Amino acid sequence: MVGALLAVVLVVCGAVLFTRGGHEETKAAGRPEAGGTPTVTAAAAIPWQRGAPSSIDAVRTEGGGRTLAVTVQVAAAAGGHGEERCARGLRGVVDTVERGTVYVTVTYESRSADRRSGCTVSRPETTRVRLPKAVGDQQVFINSQDVFTAHGAKAPALRRCGDLGCDPAPVGCTDASYQQALADADVPRHSQWDRRGCDGRWLVLDISSGTGAACGDPGPDCSSGVRTTRWFYHATADAWRAITTTQTAGCAAVRRAEPAFPEALCAGTAALRDPSATGKPAG
Repeated sequence: MVGALLAVVLVVCGAVLFTRGGHEETKAAGRPEAGGTPTVTAAAAIPWQRGAPSSIDAVRTEGGGRTLAVTVQVAAAAGGHGEERCARGLRGVVDTVERGTVYVTVTYESRSADRRSGCTVSRPETTRVRLPKAVGDQQVFINSQDVFTAHGAKAPALRRCGDLGCDPAPVGCTDASYQQALADADVPRHSQWDRRGCDGRWLVLDISSGTGAACGDPGPDCSSGVRTTRWFYHATADAWRAITTTQTAGCAAVRRAEPAFPEALCAGTAALRDPSATGKPAG
């Protein structure tokens, strides 16, 4: 009877007590060994949090354009095991439809905010969003971040729009194209531009931007001005791309950066000394 009692394993509050080498040890259920991988039980103790996917991979239409199939990246377990503990409840909803744009929010629940969950990688998953009507020529704006359009796309896929919008103006010597060149210059809003030279492949713009502190009531301690910088561009298939900038006369600065830049477009340009230089509004 005494021997039988000594063989009993006592389980108290989820902990197993046992004797190893004469010392009593406690091992909590679901806790990983030092340096080990979290167990499913440990991960289950980490709360779920709803948030946005890490990226939108692709969007396509189904059902005659009335449904969007949105493929995103959701949290996953390293090694491809225990996926069910990392992501659940993926869904997309239409927030509103305004001025030719469908606004969609895609979210899911995850434990990836706590690395003890083991949800340290990602995997693709697709959710479907029913639209009030066929997408047609409408743009689709997902999570206030990515814009997609059917225009210029190979159906049933939608095309992701770029930094210049879904249908940027063709690259050329036009006001609309110069407007887009400002985006690559990353200048403040309401900057102004003056064209100094353009041949369809190369471009010179003088871009003027307001400078100074943001002040409530102008006074002697609150002053602002305009700084003008000369920007040089070359044309790519879909946009003007900046080469370099200068405030000096001539071609020296751009020819150092790009020897192929034609001297005819910059040889006669003057140094920029006038802080009040103005040009056409950037919009």
